[in-house]
Amino acid sequence: MRKEASLSIVEDVKNHKFLMIRHHRGINNGCINFPGGKKEADETIEDCVIRETFEETGITIKNPVKVGYIEFPSKNFYVHVFKSTEFSGTIKENEAEVDAFWQDADNIPYQEMREADRDFLPEILAGKCVNRRYIYDENFHIIDIVNL
Repeated sequence: MRKEASLSIVEDVKNHKFLMIRHHRGINNGCINFPGGKKEADETIEDCVIRETFEETGITIKNPVKVGYIEFPSKNFYVHVFKSTEFSGTIKENEAEVDAFWQDADNIPYQEMREADRDFLPEILAGKCVNRRYIYDENFHIIDIVNL
Protein backbone atom coordinates (compact mmCIF):
# COMPACT_ATOMS: atom_id res chain seq x y z
CA MET A 1 0.00 0.00 0.00
CA ARG A 2 1.24 3.46 -0.95
CA LYS A 3 2.34 5.57 2.07
CA GLU A 4 1.38 9.22 1.63
CA ALA A 5 2.58 11.92 3.98
CA SER A 6 2.80 15.65 4.44
CA LEU A 7 5.62 18.06 5.19
CA SER A 8 4.70 21.41 6.74
CA ILE A 9 6.84 24.49 6.20
CA VAL A 10 5.52 27.16 8.54
CA GLU A 11 7.03 30.59 8.05
CA ASP A 12 6.80 33.40 10.57
CA VAL A 13 7.24 36.18 8.02
CA LYS A 14 7.25 38.98 10.59
CA ASN A 15 10.10 37.46 12.62
CA HIS A 16 11.90 35.83 9.65
CA LYS A 17 11.76 32.31 11.15
CA PHE A 18 10.65 28.78 10.23
CA LEU A 19 9.05 26.18 12.51
CA MET A 20 11.35 23.14 12.64
CA ILE A 21 11.67 19.88 14.55
CA ARG A 22 14.39 17.50 15.70
CA HIS A 23 13.26 13.85 15.58
CA HIS A 24 13.71 11.56 18.61
CA ARG A 25 12.71 8.26 17.01
CA GLY A 26 12.24 6.38 13.77
CA ILE A 27 14.23 6.57 10.57
CA ASN A 28 14.93 10.31 11.09
CA ASN A 29 16.11 9.99 14.71
CA GLY A 30 18.48 12.89 15.46
CA CYS A 31 17.75 14.71 12.20
CA ILE A 32 16.24 18.17 11.85
CA ASN A 33 13.37 18.73 9.46
CA PHE A 34 9.94 20.31 9.30
CA PRO A 35 6.77 18.93 10.92
CA GLY A 36 4.79 16.32 9.06
CA GLY A 37 3.82 12.71 8.92
CA LYS A 38 1.71 9.95 7.47
CA LYS A 39 -1.77 10.51 6.09
CA GLU A 40 -4.56 8.59 7.78
CA ALA A 41 -7.04 6.66 5.60
CA ASP A 42 -10.00 8.93 6.33
CA GLU A 43 -8.38 12.33 5.80
CA THR A 44 -7.32 14.58 2.94
CA ILE A 45 -3.67 15.47 2.55
CA GLU A 46 -4.55 19.04 3.60
CA ASP A 47 -6.17 17.71 6.80
CA CYS A 48 -3.05 15.58 7.33
CA VAL A 49 -0.65 18.54 7.18
CA ILE A 50 -2.79 20.54 9.61
CA ARG A 51 -3.14 17.59 12.04
CA GLU A 52 0.52 16.55 11.92
CA THR A 53 1.76 20.11 12.42
CA PHE A 54 -0.46 20.49 15.48
CA GLU A 55 0.40 17.06 16.93
CA GLU A 56 4.14 17.60 16.62
CA THR A 57 4.35 21.27 17.57
CA GLY A 58 1.13 22.64 19.09
CA ILE A 59 0.91 25.18 16.24
CA THR A 60 -2.33 25.34 14.22
CA ILE A 61 -1.74 26.29 10.58
CA LYS A 62 -4.26 27.95 8.30
CA ASN A 63 -4.53 27.95 4.51
CA PRO A 64 -1.61 25.62 3.70
CA VAL A 65 -0.47 25.99 0.08
CA LYS A 66 1.06 23.05 -1.77
CA VAL A 67 4.62 23.89 -2.85
CA GLY A 68 6.06 20.49 -3.67
CA TYR A 69 5.74 16.77 -4.11
CA ILE A 70 8.57 14.40 -3.26
CA GLU A 71 8.68 10.69 -4.09
CA PHE A 72 10.78 8.04 -2.37
CA PRO A 73 9.66 4.95 -4.34
CA SER A 74 12.28 2.61 -2.90
CA LYS A 75 10.81 3.41 0.53
CA ASN A 76 7.20 3.49 -0.83
CA PHE A 77 6.85 7.02 0.59
CA TYR A 78 5.18 9.96 -1.18
CA VAL A 79 5.32 13.40 0.46
CA HIS A 80 3.15 16.44 -0.28
CA VAL A 81 4.94 19.63 0.80
CA PHE A 82 2.91 22.58 2.06
CA LYS A 83 3.81 26.09 3.15
CA SER A 84 1.85 28.20 5.62
CA THR A 85 2.34 31.77 6.73
CA GLU A 86 -0.85 31.90 8.80
CA PHE A 87 -0.79 30.12 12.13
CA SER A 88 -1.77 30.38 15.78
CA GLY A 89 -0.70 28.88 19.07
CA THR A 90 2.58 28.35 20.84
CA ILE A 91 5.02 25.47 20.71
CA LYS A 92 4.16 22.65 23.08
CA GLU A 93 6.45 19.95 24.40
CA ASN A 94 6.35 16.61 22.54
CA GLU A 95 9.54 15.09 23.93
CA ALA A 96 8.67 11.50 23.02
CA GLU A 97 8.67 12.31 19.30
CA VAL A 98 10.30 15.66 18.51
CA ASP A 99 11.65 18.95 19.79
CA ALA A 100 9.91 21.83 18.02
CA PHE A 101 11.55 25.24 17.70
CA TRP A 102 11.58 28.44 15.65
CA GLN A 103 14.71 28.67 13.48
CA ASP A 104 16.11 31.88 12.02
CA ALA A 105 15.49 31.81 8.25
CA ASP A 106 19.09 32.85 7.55
CA ASN A 107 20.53 29.95 9.53
CA ILE A 108 18.71 26.77 8.43
CA PRO A 109 20.71 23.76 9.78
CA TYR A 110 21.04 21.86 6.49
CA GLN A 111 24.07 19.96 7.84
CA GLU A 112 21.73 18.20 10.32
CA MET A 113 19.20 17.14 7.67
CA ARG A 114 18.86 14.08 5.48
CA GLU A 115 20.48 14.18 2.05
CA ALA A 116 17.21 14.65 0.12
CA ASP A 117 16.08 17.48 2.41
CA ARG A 118 19.36 19.32 1.77
CA ASP A 119 18.63 19.02 -1.95
CA PHE A 120 15.02 20.20 -2.27
CA LEU A 121 14.39 22.44 0.75
CA PRO A 122 16.61 25.39 -0.28
CA GLU A 123 14.56 25.74 -3.46
CA ILE A 124 11.23 25.56 -1.64
CA LEU A 125 12.37 28.03 1.00
CA ALA A 126 13.41 30.36 -1.85
CA GLY A 127 9.82 30.29 -3.14
CA LYS A 128 10.03 27.63 -5.84
CA CYS A 129 7.71 24.67 -6.32
CA VAL A 130 9.65 21.38 -6.39
CA ASN A 131 8.56 17.96 -7.67
CA ARG A 132 11.24 15.26 -7.37
CA ARG A 133 11.88 11.55 -7.07
CA TYR A 134 14.77 10.26 -4.94
CA ILE A 135 16.12 6.75 -5.43
CA TYR A 136 18.05 5.26 -2.50
CA ASP A 137 20.46 2.37 -2.26
CA GLU A 138 20.28 -0.25 0.51
CA ASN A 139 22.31 2.03 2.83
CA PHE A 140 19.84 4.92 2.54
CA HIS A 141 22.08 7.02 0.27
CA ILE A 142 20.71 8.76 -2.82
CA ILE A 143 21.77 7.12 -6.07
CA ASP A 144 19.50 9.09 -8.42
CA ILE A 145 17.39 12.27 -8.44
CA VAL A 146 14.66 12.80 -11.03
CA ASN A 147 12.76 16.05 -11.58
CA LEU A 148 9.08 15.23 -12.13
